[in-house]
Amino acid sequence: MENNTNEPRKGFNTNIIYIGIIAVLAAVSIYLFVTKNKTENQNEELTTQVETTTTDLGELETEYNAALARLDQMKSESVQMDSLLNSKNDEVEELKSRIKTILSDKNATKSQLAEANKLINELKSKMNSYQEQITALKQENVQLTEDKKNLIEEKNQVIDEKNALTEDKKVLEKTVEVGSVLHASGIKMDVINMKKNLLGKEKEKETEKAKKADLIRISFDLDDNRISESGEKIIYVCVYGPDGKVAGNSSFKMVDGNEKKYSVAKTVPYKQGEKVHGVSTEWKPSTDFTRGNYKVEIYHMGYKIGSETVSLK
Repeated sequence: MENNTNEPRKGFNTNIIYIGIIAVLAAVSIYLFVTKNKTENQNEELTTQVETTTTDLGELETEYNAALARLDQMKSESVQMDSLLNSKNDEVEELKSRIKTILSDKNATKSQLAEANKLINELKSKMNSYQEQITALKQENVQLTEDKKNLIEEKNQVIDEKNALTEDKKVLEKTVEVGSVLHASGIKMDVINMKKNLLGKEKEKETEKAKKADLIRISFDLDDNRISESGEKIIYVCVYGPDGKVAGNSSFKMVDGNEKKYSVAKTVPYKQGEKVHGVSTEWKPSTDFTRGNYKVEIYHMGYKIGSETVSLK
């Protein structure tokens, strides 16, 4: 009797095999599901990180640009403040360079962005410090402007006071000057004929006739003056002929600044507060005397201090 090898062995259950296969498939499915979910979660995390990095980079760039705009605004406030910022230029430029390097890197890591954020905060801190200094400079400028204004006002006040004093001084000097002018009194004009006697000696004789006149003697007193100081006083005598003109070519300055011709100048010693008696001087014409009136005017310090007239026939 032959054995049949194709017949299944007794006691072997095929269901076990099916169950094993199903279990393996289930395990593979679970692994694949879990792996897929993990991969998706990792992708989401990566996407979030990229988005966060992009957001951080954008915010940092915005803050950095705002800081630069503020820096430019501070520089434009005034030349003096710009000078302050220029003195700190190396520090600022170094920070700007480091920040710009990080922000220019689109693949910057979180640690690099954190460093950029720190540098931007440092830049902001420096600008706050500069702003405080700028504010202080503004206050100093305001104070200096106010001080300058006060000094100008004080200077103008001093100038006004000085001008007033100068004006008062001029008035006082003018008063003293006028008060120092001497006055002539007792003025006499004697027309003298120089007649020779038999011995040839000249003998003076007063005359009223022009054809006999040789000279005019002018005499006068100088009154006492308590203001005029002691010393030599120059007295000018102007003799007017019948034609109304002053006989003489020399001149002196009048009180109004104009020049006036005079005939004779006389230097008189004077003592303050005392009267001078008998001042005398003579005048001779360059030609013969003519009929008519002869007038003398006496001047001191540019002021007329007396006058007298004599007539010749």
